[in-house]
Amino acid sequence: MLTYNFDNYNGVTIDKQTLPESESVFIEHFEDMLSSVKAQGKQLIWLTLAIEQSKFIQIATNAGFVFHNCLEDEITLILRIKKEAYAPFVPTHSIGAGAVIFNQHHQILVIREKIATSPGFKLPGGHIELGEKISEAIIREVYEETGIHSEFVGIQGFASKKVFRFGKSNIYFLCRLNALTEEINIQDIDEIAEAKWCDMSDFINDANNSAFVREIVKELKDAQGMHLVDVPNNQGPHIKHEVFFAGNLTHKISC
Repeated sequence: MLTYNFDNYNGVTIDKQTLPESESVFIEHFEDMLSSVKAQGKQLIWLTLAIEQSKFIQIATNAGFVFHNCLEDEITLILRIKKEAYAPFVPTHSIGAGAVIFNQHHQILVIREKIATSPGFKLPGGHIELGEKISEAIIREVYEETGIHSEFVGIQGFASKKVFRFGKSNIYFLCRLNALTEEINIQDIDEIAEAKWCDMSDFINDANNSAFVREIVKELKDAQGMHLVDVPNNQGPHIKHEVFFAGNLTHKISC
C-alpha cells in the first residue's frame, strides 16, 4: 500500500519511501491510491521519484501525471485531479553574482575565461549554489577565480535576463567587495585564463570589454547600495536567508 500525507493545497504527497520495487506491485497499489484520493475529494497528487525509481515514470504519466520539477537525483510529478487545481509554481530564475572589487590603488579586479570568444575581460563571479548565501557565494567565486581574499560590503545593483538557461530567467546581482589581498593566484585554472587588476579608465575605454560591464564599472565605482542586515526576530518556518537594506555600506563579511 502506498502511504501519503495531506498537504496545504487540498492534495496529497505520496511517500516515496513506501514505493515497492516491483512495477506490477506498484501498478496495483498505485491504482488503489488514485481511487482512494479521488474518493476523498482531493484535487492534487504529488509524486517524487528517486532516480532509481524512474521506471515508474511512464506508469504515472499514463495516469495523467505531468512533470513539475527536477533535481539531479529525483523528479517530481503532479496530477491535477481537478483541472483548475493550484500547484505552487516551479522555480523560474537562476541566480548569479558579479564582484565590483577594487584594491588600494583604485584598480578593478577582472578576469577572462578560457571559453571567452573575445579578448575582453569581465567581472569575477558566477552561479550561486542551492542554499548558498549571495554574500558568501561571491566571496567564494572571487577566491576561486583570482585567489584574492575579500570582504563583502553590499549589493549595488542587479540585472535580469529573460530565458537564460534551461528555459529559466536569470537575476545577476552586482556585489561590492573590498580586497584583503592583492596577489593574483588563480585557483580554478580549468575555467579562468587570466585575472588582473586594471585601471578603471583603461577598462572603461577598452572596446574589447563588454559594453554592459564597462557601464557597470562607470556607474558603480563611487555608488552606495544595500548592505546586509540582521533583522530582529528573524525566526520560524520562513526565516530570511539574507536581508539587504539601502544605506551606507558599512557592514562587512570577510573571507
